[in-house]
Amino acid sequence: MSWRPLLFASIFLVAILAPMNSSLVGQAEAEDTIVCCDSISQNLYLIGSDSSGTLSPFAQDLGETTMTKTIANAVASEETVGTWSLPEVWPGTVPASTWSLSMAYEVTDAAGAQINATASLQIGSQTYSASTPAGNSFLAQGTGTLTFDIDVEATSISSSSNVVLTLTAQTVVFSLPTGDAKLEFQWGSEDADSHIEGEMPLLSLTLQDPEVEGSEVYFSVVIDSYWGTKILSNSDSLNMRVNGNLLSGDPIETSQGDGVRVTWTWLDAAGGEETVNAQVELVLQAGGATLSGSASFAIETFDSDSGTGTYYPPDEPLQTNGDGSPIEVVGTFEISPDEGAIRLTRETSITLGGEMAFWMRWGLDHIGDDVNDLSPVLKSFQEGSVTEDERVSRSIEPNEINEFERQMLTGASTSSGLCSYYLSVGLGLDSEELLGSFRNFETISIDLDLNGQQDVVNHPVTLVFRTSEFVDINQQMTLLRNFITVQPAPLWSDLTLSFEGESSGFSAYLGPKVLESTEVKLSHSRLPWGETISIEGSDLDQDVDFTFSFIPTNAPLNAPIPLLAGIGVALLVGLIVALRMTRTRERKILMLELVLVPMVAFIHFFAYPPLFVGGAVVFTILLWWISAAASPRSRPSIEALQQMNTPNIPCPACSTKNAVLSEERPLRFACAGCGRVIKLVA
Repeated sequence: MSWRPLLFASIFLVAILAPMNSSLVGQAEAEDTIVCCDSISQNLYLIGSDSSGTLSPFAQDLGETTMTKTIANAVASEETVGTWSLPEVWPGTVPASTWSLSMAYEVTDAAGAQINATASLQIGSQTYSASTPAGNSFLAQGTGTLTFDIDVEATSISSSSNVVLTLTAQTVVFSLPTGDAKLEFQWGSEDADSHIEGEMPLLSLTLQDPEVEGSEVYFSVVIDSYWGTKILSNSDSLNMRVNGNLLSGDPIETSQGDGVRVTWTWLDAAGGEETVNAQVELVLQAGGATLSGSASFAIETFDSDSGTGTYYPPDEPLQTNGDGSPIEVVGTFEISPDEGAIRLTRETSITLGGEMAFWMRWGLDHIGDDVNDLSPVLKSFQEGSVTEDERVSRSIEPNEINEFERQMLTGASTSSGLCSYYLSVGLGLDSEELLGSFRNFETISIDLDLNGQQDVVNHPVTLVFRTSEFVDINQQMTLLRNFITVQPAPLWSDLTLSFEGESSGFSAYLGPKVLESTEVKLSHSRLPWGETISIEGSDLDQDVDFTFSFIPTNAPLNAPIPLLAGIGVALLVGLIVALRMTRTRERKILMLELVLVPMVAFIHFFAYPPLFVGGAVVFTILLWWISAAASPRSRPSIEALQQMNTPNIPCPACSTKNAVLSEERPLRFACAGCGRVIKLVA
């Protein structure tokens, strides 16, 4: 009869645990609902070459270069202008409708062109076509648009169906040609956005059963489409409304089979049981129709402080929503002599935001997780000292931070270590272009800063790298180069750069320069105790090219302290010599030319090359000496002559008293008053 106490104990535990769980987890009663879309009226843009072109529903795929097909001579037989196909299609029904092809063209060196052309559209196993009408077969000189209206019957398509557009010209006859007449068809750019407009299935939107956690409700839409994350990045807008109110905040994106799941957090539940209406709105193209659908869900919420205000997905989140995340790189660097060599020390802080920051935080909370669907980057981290209680806790514990830093640092001295792999594959950053060669580092440290937020939420994360290494003296070196690896779906939306460099008083940066870009700004100055360099760039595209390089040196003529001492000694000696040369001469011009001293100081401060600074010093000294030699002799005043008991003689013309400074006879000198020559015989 020993089973009865066990039964009573089980009933007692269930009675206790049931209310505890109900206070944290609510319920939502519904099923996943497909709310859109059987077919979509959309522009498909002509992209690529005439022989292997594609159709794209995104105007962002239009490039800067216009693709062309030129017909230079009259065509008497059929000639293919181009063929464009949809890479893959979404299964569904194509309704009966009229598709419209708009093809840009330009006629040159002729009054016009008479054309007979045909546009053929293959949808699955069916082919539909339209020819130029009799009243629209003349293309006038200049640019214009040739249009075709293609009637399409209702048909079903599968994922293996083909959608192919072909444009052919049967005859082309030029009117009043004046030289090399030609007809040029154009597409593939913003200036020549040739496209075909029609109705067909491109995607489906599924509202999922909401997830409830305490007082937080998570509403998700799954976008199933061949285009994947391009729907997120290239669509004009994607919104979720609950009871008519737009949900704010950054949604969380995860993979869901072949589609993408986007989840918003709703914090305005009334509590208890209620029925809510969720509506998703998607606009694929600017100015296009809004694709929307809605469904009602019965939910039950409870008061709880257990949530973070952000959905915590069970699956690894996407690294990008297609637009990319902001990234800010701030760094300092310094060169200084060290036992006959030059040591370079650097500190580089990489601050990640947006989806990349959330992905990184989610990965930190899954260090050592043995689930199979983790990406190879996150699977590269071992369990280490992270416990089961710390893992998947929705908060990043100090032990997880320490384990991340330790494993990143292990093998960081090699280009194949986890640190380099995480930066390149996980974050899309070329570590050597950003930090330098790991093989050359004398010391390296890695720190992780969560910027005051421990939870797994969309909040910036900062990686700090501190390194030191010896560099070649008087050899050109590249400190920084464009380090973002260009991705088809951008990981980074914009880049902000800010670097500050210093040198000691006995080392210098020779010829610092930024190449290949005018968006990255460089400033260089020289102070008595060292040189400073500033590198700034903001809102840089992921594919911007730039290179920052310089020559590190400790040569005395280049280093700030020896150079400043040499300038000071040279100017002082030059001034002393000039003063001695003007002991008996006027010094007004010399005093005026002392303004050259601050000019030399400015040249030194703005870090002009030492040869240029030395040239300015030599020029200043020579100018002083020439002015000193050319200055007129000065005569003391009468009061000074009286104090010196120097004889004087009045000028016969103006009665000005002139000092007789020599006992030589005869003596000629100019009158200090009128300038006439006075001859003294005795």
